[in-house]
Amino acid sequence: MTATAHALVGGAIAASTHDPILGFSLAVASHPLLDIIPHWDAAWNWRAKSRILFFMEALADVCVGLLITYWLFGSFVPLWYLALCIFGACFWDGLEIPYWFWNWRFPPFSWSHRIQSQLQGKAKLPWGVVSQVVTVGLVLLIAFQFIK
Repeated sequence: MTATAHALVGGAIAASTHDPILGFSLAVASHPLLDIIPHWDAAWNWRAKSRILFFMEALADVCVGLLITYWLFGSFVPLWYLALCIFGACFWDGLEIPYWFWNWRFPPFSWSHRIQSQLQGKAKLPWGVVSQVVTVGLVLLIAFQFIK
C-alpha cells in the first residue's frame, strides 16, 4: 500500500490505543497485514523509473500521508506517539530504501525486499486504489469509535 495508507493506519492506531508499546507493536504488525490486501502502489515497476522520479513520487506520498494523518489525529495524541506509530506502520517500506536507492543487496534490506515482494497483493488501477480507500476507510471508522 502507499505510505499514505500506512501512515493513516498508524495514526488511527495511535489515536485509539493509548499504550505506546501496544500501539507501536500494532502499527508494525499492521504493515504486512495491509500489504496482503490487493492494492496498487507507485513503487511497483521501480526499476523502470529513474531514481529521481521514484524518489519524488515516494517523497510526495510520505508528505501527503504525514500531513493528512497529523490533520486527522494530531489533536488526539502527543506528537511523539503519533510519530512513533506512523514510523512503526511505515517501517517495513523504510527498510527497503537502501535496497532501492543504494543497491544494498544484503540483509536486512534484501530480506525486507524479498518478504514484502512475496506478501504484496497487487491490483491494477483503478481497483487497487479503491481497495486501499475502502480498507483504510474501514480502519478509520473503527478507530474513531475508540478515540476518547
